[in-house]
Amino acid sequence: MGPMEQQEYPLVRRLHAADPRLREDAAREVAATLWGPEAERVLAAALVTAVREERDPAALAAQLEALPSVETGLDDADLTRLAQLTEPPPVLARVLARAGRLQVSGPVEPVGAATRAVVRCLRGVPRTGLSLRTPLGAWVVLERIELYGRAADRLDPGASARVLLSGPGARALGEWDRLEADPRAREYVRLLRAPDPRVRELAAAGTADWPDSWDPETGTLLCAALARAAAREPDLTALETELGALLQLARFLSPPARAALRALDRTTLPPALHPCLDALLATGPAH
Repeated sequence: MGPMEQQEYPLVRRLHAADPRLREDAAREVAATLWGPEAERVLAAALVTAVREERDPAALAAQLEALPSVETGLDDADLTRLAQLTEPPPVLARVLARAGRLQVSGPVEPVGAATRAVVRCLRGVPRTGLSLRTPLGAWVVLERIELYGRAADRLDPGASARVLLSGPGARALGEWDRLEADPRAREYVRLLRAPDPRVRELAAAGTADWPDSWDPETGTLLCAALARAAAREPDLTALETELGALLQLARFLSPPARAALRALDRTTLPPALHPCLDALLATGPAH
């Protein structure tokens, strides 16, 4: 973290303040705000450093809870640093699992309807039970991990292991194939920032195609991206789709996302969109 970034983002300095209560409050502010991509990157890096250095339990808990709010700002180096923590708390374990990327590094062997393979972890910390997407777009489930002949529940970055994979894409796997933990959410967040309104419209529609497939943290992440896009959306067709997607995912709507929607200028909205906006502002999160 350079001095220029610390000057531009005072919150970074507070995340590293001497007083643990200031660090705790700063982390809660990170979690309570919708950030743009550059701020996400800077704050994500600052949070990673804070988490690794923190000794105060309350400040650490707040920092960990803030990580999902800047999850798309975490780069591979940040994820590797987080993965070095022993026995990560559940919220961090989920962040690391969602970033999981494996590469098949040896011949594959069919085992009934499943496939046994040697894989290397390229990113994140995949865990047993994790769903991964194959290069052909099919899905596999990481059923078993074996390290040095013993069952394990996780695979750290850079480590290799023998794994058992099940699911529709398991039998079509080949050597050097890469497997990604569900990449849809990160892709939608990226596309919702695209300059083309049609791309933003399609990304918003995609988030609502599987409304029941998102876990609470991923759903909250998507709602934040949708609300951020809607708050700045000049294209009425894209805005209608963004608000409609938010309505489908309304149970994940967080207070910061709702605040962004509340700032929309109703006088510039077509009357047909008023009921949708009213419904969103009246909803409360289910978690």
